[in-house]
Amino acid sequence: MKETEVIDYKNPSKKDQIRFYSITFFAASLITIGYYAGLPSYWLGWMAFAVAAFSVAGNDAIQTIGTFIESKSGVHWAPKLFVFGASLVVVHAVGWYTDGGEIHFDRLDSFTPPEKFNLLQLLAPIVLVIITRMKAPVSTTFMVLGLFGSQNINKMLTKSFVGYGIAFVSAFLVWGILAKLDPHEYTEDHVPDEKSEKRWATLQWFSTIYLWGAWLLQDTANIAVFLPRKLSIPEFCGAMGFLVIALGVIIKTNGGTIQEVVSEKSDIKWSKAATVVDIVYATILLIFQKWSKMPMSTTWVFLGLLAGREIILHIVTFKDNPYLDTFKKVGKDVMLASLGIAVSIMIFVLSDILYNEGKATSINSWFSNMGNISVNLNK
Repeated sequence: MKETEVIDYKNPSKKDQIRFYSITFFAASLITIGYYAGLPSYWLGWMAFAVAAFSVAGNDAIQTIGTFIESKSGVHWAPKLFVFGASLVVVHAVGWYTDGGEIHFDRLDSFTPPEKFNLLQLLAPIVLVIITRMKAPVSTTFMVLGLFGSQNINKMLTKSFVGYGIAFVSAFLVWGILAKLDPHEYTEDHVPDEKSEKRWATLQWFSTIYLWGAWLLQDTANIAVFLPRKLSIPEFCGAMGFLVIALGVIIKTNGGTIQEVVSEKSDIKWSKAATVVDIVYATILLIFQKWSKMPMSTTWVFLGLLAGREIILHIVTFKDNPYLDTFKKVGKDVMLASLGIAVSIMIFVLSDILYNEGKATSINSWFSNMGNISVNLNK
């Protein structure tokens, strides 16, 4: 009897890579052909939305259900999909009902709906899919939304970098206190007792749902930007179907290659550690969500949280690993995220050159304002 092939989703084989890039190329070709064949913008938007559902949620999975996946790798994917799929539908259903058919939770209020998509806007989710496969935690906000509202990039950058700083300091304080109270819990060889782990494992389901909802309020806009602002009942059901399928793929593949960003961090595999990360991160996101309607990079907030946590735990627990190793881990994440911003800006500049046609939101206007980034994010 032939043995079932076991796929290593974090480190895919050459065959898996060929399969992935073939599907990606097919999707890109389909969108490009549709664009030049004159397919209505409405349908092109849905095609891009379908890809964005996988790419945006896939890249951001490390910061939402990533810690849950890491500590619950032994749990079957079906109950995970049921819980988080149901949570996704409920959060969006409430938003759709209360906001008159809209599912972006006010994040797109500063963005004018495009009358017609340009090709770079439509292919941005494809680029994001490839970057995610390369294990780079980039900002989906800049990669996608930057192409729809150049006048908002300065404010998005400011809010995101402030978020990184606040998350870093918060992690420094929270885990500095926790590590001082019980330093043995954060040592390399620490293994929690079975009773404690079981109790925290139950709590982690609730903390991850809390985080999942907070992230949806912030980042659904990065996907919904391709859809009509107001959705009918059939359109809403179709959108939820795409999102649940994408979530299922992410959970079934245990986060994919990019999950390594979480896996290499200290003690995240234990439920208590993952639960505390979820609660702190979700609370920061909700504070920013209430503070301003301007979109922000949740990726930068998450990386700031992990960086502060990793550094303070190294300091307090006197780990044997050299400080340089810890800073290399932190620096690698920041470098990859910065690379993502650079790629986003390059795509934005190219889009401006090809499709701006003299509009007021030109690249010249954007660069002239880069030196005047304001902290007034509520406008």
